[in-house]
Order: sequence, then C-alpha cells, then structure tokens
Amino acid sequence: MEYNYYLYQKRECGITINKMPIWFKEIKYEGNNKQGSITLHSNEDYDEYYGPTSKIELEWENRDKLNLLYYKEVQKSIDIYNAIGIVVTAKEKDWLMSHEFTAWFGHRNRMMKKRFYSERFIHGIFYCDMTERLINIHTSIIGDLYENFKPFVLYSYKTIICH
Repeated sequence: MEYNYYLYQKRECGITINKMPIWFKEIKYEGNNKQGSITLHSNEDYDEYYGPTSKIELEWENRDKLNLLYYKEVQKSIDIYNAIGIVVTAKEKDWLMSHEFTAWFGHRNRMMKKRFYSERFIHGIFYCDMTERLINIHTSIIGDLYENFKPFVLYSYKTIICH
C-alpha cells in the first residue's frame, strides 16, 4: 500500500489538515490563532526560474460574524486575483463540516526571465463560526502537472479542521 498523505498540524494557530499530500512541506509560518499565514511548497522544482511545481498558501484573519457577508468575501477574493491576471473558469460550493465552502478554479500565463509559464489555480474560502476566522487557501500549480495535483489538493481542502 502506498501512502500519499500525512497529518499536518499547527497547534499555534489551531489548524489541522488531516490529509496533506506527502510532497508538500512547510516553508514559512507567521501569526497566531487570530491572524496569520502558512506557506507550503512541493518538494520538486519545475526549473531554476519558476521554483516549486506547486505552492499552497493558507491565510486566516479574525472577522466579526455580524459584519461579514460571505458571498462578498468570495467575490473579493476573485477580484483580487483577477487584478493580477488570473482568469476564473469555474466556481463550486460545498460544505466543509458545518462551514459553507467555496472553491474557484483559474489560470494565467506568466512570463519570467523570457520564459512563458502556464499556471493553474485552486482557491478555497470559508468562514468558521466557532473561531470567527475567515480562511483562504490558495494553490498555484504549474500547468503541465495540474491534473496530477488537482485531486490530491482538493481532497486535502476537504480535510481541514479549523477549531
């Protein structure tokens, strides 16, 4: 039997990912349980300019439940990434435990040091009522390997425990 996942747990901020794909490792953590971010990179580099084949950024911030409109936060995340040239191609809604979870998918072509790179993106957003945190998960994947990473990344999104 081949194992493809491990338990990623960050006690300092109260976030656990039960099924993190084995090729991701933590690069940077900053913040506390109210606001912060975690950056994870895949083990393999695509080339010397692009860097890791996939990157996951998990960000959270404390938000008051009464002043939060979830659908506006989803649209705001789409607008922010549209501003840097990412085209959103699909959006899906689902439930992550008792939280409404929205994932959107996108792509862009990017030029770095006279080379073109096709990037694909998966972005997930949800609000936790218990901890009153808005959590964004953003994954960028080099276009050639997107179909290989996509099922593992989406499965790991579904196993996040935020409290």
